Amino acid sequence: MKRFWLSAMLLVAITILVVGCSSGSDEASSDSGNGSDADGDVVNLTLWHPQGDTQDAYTEIIEAFNEEYAGQIHADLELVPRGSTYAYEDRISAAATSKTLPDLVALDGPNVANYADAGIIQPIEGLVDDLDDFVDSIITQGTYDGQLYTLGATESTVALFYNVEMLADAGIEPPKTLEEAWTWDDFYEAAQQLTDKENGIYGVNWTLDYGEWIIYFTGPTVWSNDGSFIAEDGSTVDGYINSPETIEALEFLQKFTTEGLVNLQPTPTEFEDGNAAMMLMGSWQWAQLQNYPETEWGITYYPKSPNGEQVSPSGDWNWGMSTNTEHVEESAILLNYILNKENVIKIARSDNKPAARISSFEEMTEWDEEPLNVLKDQVLNTAHPRPSTTSYPVLSSRYGQAVQNIFLGGDVKTEIEQVVAEVEADIARNN
Repeated sequence: MKRFWLSAMLLVAITILVVGCSSGSDEASSDSGNGSDADGDVVNLTLWHPQGDTQDAYTEIIEAFNEEYAGQIHADLELVPRGSTYAYEDRISAAATSKTLPDLVALDGPNVANYADAGIIQPIEGLVDDLDDFVDSIITQGTYDGQLYTLGATESTVALFYNVEMLADAGIEPPKTLEEAWTWDDFYEAAQQLTDKENGIYGVNWTLDYGEWIIYFTGPTVWSNDGSFIAEDGSTVDGYINSPETIEALEFLQKFTTEGLVNLQPTPTEFEDGNAAMMLMGSWQWAQLQNYPETEWGITYYPKSPNGEQVSPSGDWNWGMSTNTEHVEESAILLNYILNKENVIKIARSDNKPAARISSFEEMTEWDEEPLNVLKDQVLNTAHPRPSTTSYPVLSSRYGQAVQNIFLGGDVKTEIEQVVAEVEADIARNN
């Protein structure tokens, strides 16, 4: 009797289970008509990008994608707050730990090596169309350990902005072509001539902070002097960041602050207000200058060492495919859609940045005329990405602190040797 009772109960349980599963299937079929992928007809993708100037462009692009691929693929874009902190990066790290990463993730260029090494993103070699149509620097930025992991829509650079009236009054003619770019000595002499301490006018303005900006804007001075920050394979900084060439480059920059050619406490609009004759600043600054119509400005090339070639910095936000995605093929379709020629133009114009796709850049004719042609020239011909290493966060932050101290009068060799010690320790921990 006991055995019969157990058998009867088991039969009832199986019946309930079958009915429940049948009901669930019906619901899934009903939901699939509303964009669900439960029946396998529609693939749902997610992608993350920081909030910012490009968010409206990306929203439009994703809406158009969903319309074009209705019934096949549906993408959900989440714009994540970042501000001046690393909240966005912290969220990516947390999602990697919990294996809840989106299918596509936007990341800043210097993070490629870290994310690739940590298994956050996967190679996209063979998944992206027309790689030859992208500028070399964006490919280099997205490559780690010989494999392409990311690709971006835009690029950036740093150039020398100048006050047209101030330079004309001083009889200084800024270079108009890459071949005529100023050397260090030309730049230094111009800054000396333009500095008017009695009237509070500085020869040149540059931002002083501990963040990513320091390595970004000083990098070309180091590279053009045949210096470097780290070995190509990322194995050591010793003998590279403390090389005679790198030390000489930083000693050159230090002269500007110790001699009062650069203001150690500049206002945010020092150049715009006419209190600095020149400004070393990112390519994005030209859009900000539109708000100051009374200041006539121009752009010339980043100054170069007499010992090396013309170099400018590069790097920007780009897209990677997470290792959590279960839809590689569909994610690749979305990635290619975002980076097609028309959408790259839309993204670049929304953020006032150079396009990373050559065919897109060619259609943005405003970059062929002065003064933006200088920025385009640098992106296409002199761009140099920041170091690719899993120890980049320590390298960048510690180098930034050291250069800040150097600008305040600290001994260059002493400060850089401290950077060597800390970065070498981080490399050892990573290994």
